[in-house]
Amino acid sequence: MQRLGKIIKHDGKKLTIEFEDEINAEYLKTLAREKENLVKVKLIDNEPLSTKQNALSHALIRDIANWYVDDPEHVEEMLKYDYKYTEDEPFSHAVASMNEGNIWITKLIQFVIREGVQLNQRYSYLIEHDSFFYYCCKYRKCAVSGRPGAQIHHVTAVGNRHRNNVDHRLFPFVALDWKTHNIAHQLGQEEFLKRYQIKPVYLDKEALIKIGIMSNAQIMRFDEKYETEELFKKAIEEGQQFA
Repeated sequence: MQRLGKIIKHDGKKLTIEFEDEINAEYLKTLAREKENLVKVKLIDNEPLSTKQNALSHALIRDIANWYVDDPEHVEEMLKYDYKYTEDEPFSHAVASMNEGNIWITKLIQFVIREGVQLNQRYSYLIEHDSFFYYCCKYRKCAVSGRPGAQIHHVTAVGNRHRNNVDHRLFPFVALDWKTHNIAHQLGQEEFLKRYQIKPVYLDKEALIKIGIMSNAQIMRFDEKYETEELFKKAIEEGQQFA
C-alpha cells in the first residue's frame, strides 16, 4: 500500500513524514509481525518532465519503431513494460517528473546503443546526456558516427606509463571509430571536443572490464593500494597528534 506524505523535518539520516491520512496502529503492528516496522520511501521530484526530455523520448521511440518496422505505440508499450519491470512502477509522459524522465531516457539511450538502432539524426538533446557517451564506450559504438567496433580514446593522455600500471577509472574516455579517432589526433583535444560536441566520461568497473581496458584483478590491486595508503596516512596523522 502506498501513501502520500510530506517531509516536515530532516536531520541527517532521519526524516519526519506527515501523511495525508492517519496510520492505523493495529495495521502497523500486523505488518511488523513482531519485528520492526520498515518502510520504502520514494523522494519525489516536484519538477515535471521537461519539453526537451519529452521531445527526445518521442524521437527515440519513433527511431526504435522505424528500426523494428513496428508501430510506435506498440514499441512504446514494450519499452514501458521493461521500465516497470526494473523500476517497479509505471512510466507516463503525462505525469512523469524530471528525475523519472532522466531514468526513462537513460534506458532508451542504452537500448538504442546496445541494439544498434539507426537514429534519424544525432539529436542535440541526446548528446547533452552523459549516459549517451557512457554507453557508446560500453558497447563500443562511435559517439559521432554511431558505427560499431569503436576504439576507446583516452581524452587525457596517459603518457609513457605502462597501461597495466594505470587506473583507467581516473581518466575520461570517448568511443570513436578509426576515422574519427584520427581526426581527434589531427585537430587536438580541445578543438575536437568542441567541434563534435563530445562530453568525455569516466568509466566504472563494469564498463572497463566489459571493453577489456582493465581486469577485475587490476582494479582490486588498485583498491587495495588505496586502502593501504589511506590507513597509512591516517596512522601518521594520529601519531602526530600525540607527538
